Amino acid sequence: MRRRDALVTVLALLLAPLPAAAQTPIAGLQPASPQPAADQLAPGLAVNYHFDIIDRLSQFNEKGKTVGAPLTHLGWDMGPGKVLTSDKTDGVQAHIFGFLRFPAAGTYVFQVNSNDGVRLEIGGKRIWEDGDVHPDRLSPPIPVQVTAPGLYPIKILYFEKRNTATLEVFWTAPGGQRAVIAGDAIVHLKR
Repeated sequence: MRRRDALVTVLALLLAPLPAAAQTPIAGLQPASPQPAADQLAPGLAVNYHFDIIDRLSQFNEKGKTVGAPLTHLGWDMGPGKVLTSDKTDGVQAHIFGFLRFPAAGTYVFQVNSNDGVRLEIGGKRIWEDGDVHPDRLSPPIPVQVTAPGLYPIKILYFEKRNTATLEVFWTAPGGQRAVIAGDAIVHLKR
């Protein structure tokens, strides 16, 4: 009996998630090259929609051609209402893209809260994926190493199947407080 208890304890310790400070930061993010000129940019993130009910990100249609109004922030708790800037409440797939402005080098910590599936990529690196249907679910803290300030490509694939919808992306800058990514940090190429 003691042997089994010891084994369970060891397994629990091995499988326990590490606190954010102990995790190795995701590194190797690539800034936009060349950096877009200010006159090429518009506020917020661009979004293309596709409307169809899916159950997981592997079914996502990235070729959605319904252009939506840009997302002016990344704090969307929509409840049962319209999803993001679309006019739909269910069966929404959103391909969100543009640039995230990092004001300084350092380690940033991200968290993603979604209902339903989401994938977040920054600078060509997958930061988080939670790809199935689920109620609001917050990711663990995800440390990301940024080696230089500037604009980095950001891509979010998000879908909402039915009922309620949430897409929130939080960040903590070096020495800062956790906050939703606001409009002054996101831009996209003019379309």
